[in-house]
Amino acid sequence: MKDFLWKVLLKSGLSPETTYLPKAVHPCHVRAPDMSIPAALAEARMVIFGAVDELRERIGLDPQTIDILITANSIFCPTPSLASMVVNRYKLRKDIQAYHLGGMGCANGTIGVNLVRDMLKVREVAIGVNLVRDMLKAHPNSRLLFVCTEVVSYCAYPGNDKARMVANAIFRMGATAVLFSNRPSDGCVAKYVLDHAVRVHAAASDTAFNSMSWSPDPEGINGIFLSKCIVEEAGKTIEDVLRAITPRVMTWAQYGQAALHEGRRRLLGAPLPPYRPDYTRTRIDHFLVHAGGYAVLKGLQEGLGLPSAAMIPSFAALREYGNTSSSTTWYALGYTEACEGVKKGQRVFQLGVGGGMKGGANVWRALRDVDGSGHAAWAHLRGRRITEADLPRGIDKDVCRHPRAVQLMAMATAFPMGPGGPGGVGAGPEGALLDNPLEAPVEIDYADEH
Repeated sequence: MKDFLWKVLLKSGLSPETTYLPKAVHPCHVRAPDMSIPAALAEARMVIFGAVDELRERIGLDPQTIDILITANSIFCPTPSLASMVVNRYKLRKDIQAYHLGGMGCANGTIGVNLVRDMLKVREVAIGVNLVRDMLKAHPNSRLLFVCTEVVSYCAYPGNDKARMVANAIFRMGATAVLFSNRPSDGCVAKYVLDHAVRVHAAASDTAFNSMSWSPDPEGINGIFLSKCIVEEAGKTIEDVLRAITPRVMTWAQYGQAALHEGRRRLLGAPLPPYRPDYTRTRIDHFLVHAGGYAVLKGLQEGLGLPSAAMIPSFAALREYGNTSSSTTWYALGYTEACEGVKKGQRVFQLGVGGGMKGGANVWRALRDVDGSGHAAWAHLRGRRITEADLPRGIDKDVCRHPRAVQLMAMATAFPMGPGGPGGVGAGPEGALLDNPLEAPVEIDYADEH
């Protein structure tokens, strides 16, 4: 089994020297994984508080100015909730609206923005078992803190089912804290405006619904189950997402090409495939794709028809931090800002997909030049861009490059967990604003935990 796990790790696109595991499941620190609730809570506190603290320090955020809090963690859902844990730590106001999103998988960091947008337009109040939607007013002058993570110590799998062992090799520790606002006064400091947001839910398909789950193996040991068809189902979901978002990012020239394509198909009855624009020529300047694993990224790259250069931020996030679930696209944004830079007016395309299957896309427009050199998650690069030659596995040329593979092999033998760097704390990216601050949410800043 250790040979199987090592092969998965070598093909995963993760560096064996940089990604992070909590001590509770790190083979260098323990002989057997500790998947207890206390261990999971310790990890949650470390990554969540680390990201929020970095965000507070960067922008001077006063916790008392936060009106709405949303936390997202798919599998580990303790009572009190992770949202309540944040409220307690930072002593947030008594009228805070606090919500926790569970069971929504890796797409949560992207499709959660859809909820953020709606929350800053329509206020929802939970009373007992009822959810009462106050439709009488928008919810102006509000700030929303969105915290994404996945507590991997609780999800570690010590069994022998290969379909569940794969998650041990690709999932890693991380978190992101993002600040949104619809305060007019925050417009002068916001980094991006949310131009478009779409989401797709494919759970009506039994195959899609069963492609990923948290479930027991035949011996009753819980683990993250990844079916062989998960990449295919993710691709189908992304196709639906692209079908919804593409018309919103096409240029006028591409609209003309699409019209000619459709006219040719109808007049000639030619069996032509649907029109697919060249995404490098749309209004998108930067791409942030969910770093679920090497195969997932390659599949999404082929679906979008993107060159390797456009995929570097996502592959860099995978190399340095692994699959951090709902945080992956935010880590990619941190790299883009820190090493490539985002100019005023440029658009950033955020694409996520996860269990369910669910998928979503957001288009952010930069309100100013963004210099992310202060991102702690990428400070070690000192602004140096990662190239394809730096990756553990090539993008266009599929070659594995693990210089210490033989030496690190021993680290994976303690139990079925892939090797990772020592647990740590850190930070990353920043923020955004919608067109009408009275009707749409603003992302002010964000931070990544590393």
